Amino acid sequence: MGNWRTGDPEESGSFLDDFGEWIDTPEGQQSIEAHDLVFDTQENAGVNSRQRKIVWDDGQRPSIEQSVACIHPGHPDTPFGHIEINVVGWLERRAPETGSECEFEKLDELIEPLLNEQVTTCQKNS
Repeated sequence: MGNWRTGDPEESGSFLDDFGEWIDTPEGQQSIEAHDLVFDTQENAGVNSRQRKIVWDDGQRPSIEQSVACIHPGHPDTPFGHIEINVVGWLERRAPETGSECEFEKLDELIEPLLNEQVTTCQKNS
């Protein structure tokens, strides 16, 4: 496997091979576990884009950061950053199928800064 953190895997045609190998690494397994943890935790949650809050099934309305801080203590072996990126991913998947342009923009305003921060962090660590 080439170094999956460098180069353009789509251009080299090795993306699926590299991803398949990465998924078998400890980091890949942690990433899968964090994904499952977040999506299970947020299964019945919703999003209030006006308030920039996640609406949990118990009525709590934590921010993204507060959501991560609530999930992490029960799973200290799961890296904080893995939980955070999966909360953001969960939010992206919660985008409504229909809605006004204003609603979509508000949701983007909530998610975009976290994605940019995560990309910056990943670039610094590679």
